[in-house]
Amino acid sequence: MTGYELEDEFILRTEKNLRTIENLHAQGENVYEVTQLINSLLGLLVFPREVFLNHIPRISRETMIRRGWPLPLEPVGQVRDLRELVIKLRNGIAHCNIKFMTSGKVIEGIEFKYYPMRAVDKTNPAWIGVYRVDQLRQFVNFLLTELARARKH
Repeated sequence: MTGYELEDEFILRTEKNLRTIENLHAQGENVYEVTQLINSLLGLLVFPREVFLNHIPRISRETMIRRGWPLPLEPVGQVRDLRELVIKLRNGIAHCNIKFMTSGKVIEGIEFKYYPMRAVDKTNPAWIGVYRVDQLRQFVNFLLTELARARKH
């Protein structure tokens, strides 16, 4: 099995696990669907980065908006295209630069921070993106569609 096939299979399994947890949650089971969403992002953004990053199109911000992609609230910086958004989300997750926004015990949103490689003190992020959980779920669905296209080529 080549590295591409391994990562391709990993993406498929990640999606299956995400859908299973979402279905169980919809049925009222006591599962942690937001935790699975973050685990899925790890599987979709961090693990396959080397193979798929160059296959993720540079869909402009304007085109993403027109196509219905949910974009994060960006209090610091602004992404220009899909690939840049994926890179910034990937770095936030891979380097644990995320913060859960909660109401009681319910996770309502997630803040992602991106720091340039040279940033030592991590006090001034170059980008901050905030997604509500429902928006992040929708983003993952759109991303899975793009990754499926990339796997076909």
